[in-house]
Amino acid sequence: MVDVTIELLEKHGEGGFRVEELIERTGIAKSSMYLRFGSRDGLLAAAYSKVFKAQVMESVSGLTAILSQSRTPSELRTGLRAATAFVASPERFKNRLQRAAIIAGVRGRPEYQRSLSEAQREMTTAIATLFEEAQYRGLINIKYSPRVAAQFIQAVTFGRVIAEIESLDDHELLADWMSACGEMFDHMMFDGLVDD
Repeated sequence: MVDVTIELLEKHGEGGFRVEELIERTGIAKSSMYLRFGSRDGLLAAAYSKVFKAQVMESVSGLTAILSQSRTPSELRTGLRAATAFVASPERFKNRLQRAAIIAGVRGRPEYQRSLSEAQREMTTAIATLFEEAQYRGLINIKYSPRVAAQFIQAVTFGRVIAEIESLDDHELLADWMSACGEMFDHMMFDGLVDD
């Protein structure tokens, strides 16, 4: 039911999503849907949380792979710069915009906010744990708590939506943005460790 809801949301948006179409497609009784999810909002919260968690796990998996392959601070720094370039690429704009819309949808919807908050905490914890491991291995030198560093990196990456809405196809500005991110991350994590 959640997967079909996600498919219908992609096709029609939230405004065009109809429970009746979901019932037609799944064959599940409306009463069963309300019993399981409590309301239309509960169903939408489950669907959006699943999409959000999938995006979260993709990010965490990528960072985990980079960390596991890094043997030196320079290798980790290079890997993180490549990850930032991937995340910031224009091809990923739809994903970032979708994430922004999902987050914006929590306003006035406490059940939805609780569900999304749990997914966000999982992501931040996973990234903070990776940073703790990297610091333990001597690959980074975080000046702040690993959790704050994880939140900051997510905020910078998520903020790419603002730049893209302003100037979607400006490759020069993208290069400047990437350079600024690299400098911020270097200062936050690699001061004294990487000589490039």
